[in-house]
Amino acid sequence: MLPPEYFHGKEKKILAIYQELEDFIMTDISRRILQTGGMTATADRLIWKLTQMGESRAAIEQKLQKLTKMTQPELRRILQNAVMTSWDNDKDILLGIDENISPPLQNPEVIAVMDAEFKKTLGELSNLSRTTINQSQRDLINLLDKAEIRVASGVQSYTSAICDVLDNYAKKGIMVDYPTSGAKRILEAAVRCCVVTSMNQTAAQVTNQYIVQAKTNYVLVSAHLGARTGKDEISNHAGWQGKAYRLRGSEPGYPNLAEHTGYDIDPKTGQGTVIIPGGLHSYNCRHSHQPWAKGLRNPWADEHKIDSEENKKIYEDTQKQRAMERSIRATKCRLIMKNEEINSDDVPESEKEKLRSEYDRMAFKLTEQNKEYNKFCEENNLAAQYYRNKVADFGYKQQSRANAGAKRFMRAK
Repeated sequence: MLPPEYFHGKEKKILAIYQELEDFIMTDISRRILQTGGMTATADRLIWKLTQMGESRAAIEQKLQKLTKMTQPELRRILQNAVMTSWDNDKDILLGIDENISPPLQNPEVIAVMDAEFKKTLGELSNLSRTTINQSQRDLINLLDKAEIRVASGVQSYTSAICDVLDNYAKKGIMVDYPTSGAKRILEAAVRCCVVTSMNQTAAQVTNQYIVQAKTNYVLVSAHLGARTGKDEISNHAGWQGKAYRLRGSEPGYPNLAEHTGYDIDPKTGQGTVIIPGGLHSYNCRHSHQPWAKGLRNPWADEHKIDSEENKKIYEDTQKQRAMERSIRATKCRLIMKNEEINSDDVPESEKEKLRSEYDRMAFKLTEQNKEYNKFCEENNLAAQYYRNKVADFGYKQQSRANAGAKRFMRAK
């Protein structure tokens, strides 16, 4: 079993790799689009679009190849650490049920499960990357088309239109489409969800192997404050957390696991399956389960019992915290993009004074957002998770530049 706080920050290194990819794509797109400012003929732009799509994709593919090599060892490390942490938390109970149980790295069935989950996650990250590349090519053309429509309407100059559409692009970020569900997520959220879910599911599948080896029919599901609430039984994690369950059948005090949590474990193979989306071990779920036996004391039924009202408040506060973090990252991306516009040789000097004023206003906004974030966390007793506010290309130099811009904005007010 993995405690819910275990997942905090474990994905940072992989996330930083994909943030670097996102920043590379956005910078590449902005640089290429800014170069169109001097083109006047529609035919020139059409030829340019076709050429740039090919060049942009090749550059991104090359960058992705390099980053993928960095991802693999880090992914294997965090999945193995998750398994070993879960084993350390469960081994006393397991050995009490069956003293012949062997540790993960000495257990062939467990090693096979770990390898399978590693390959599955690597495949999911690869799919995310491919989807991102395809989306970036669509974005490149769509942004140019939007700029041309604005110019054709007579509202803006071409340079001004380009800067506006790039600003909106940076604010939104690169989106990842999920064809089967139709859902959309920004790349950062998609990668974070993939890695955190993989840690949880890998540890769960290993636990399931131990459940089969120990021949137990009972499991205990963890509990934590801030568990998500939902309209139905399965999506309402706060309702089914912290209870003991039977894998097959039910009895007083031990309801059926699959019926109440949406997660089923095959008692013969140990294969765990999320049979109802949104339940135990579904995307972004931080609940775990461990082998159990009748008569053992359930800590969440006694001294660690969760208060439902307190849980609801923490869940709502945490959602607000995540929204504030997304806004901070979006502002940083806009500042990076605005700086690209200011420094571009393809933007006329006559346009740059306006861009500098916009940069300073955004920089001041970032300062205010950071203050509000810190205040909100302090007032609601939440740990500030600054790693969630990071953007790969927004380092010390960018922060110093933004601080100077914020000061200029204050002086000009």
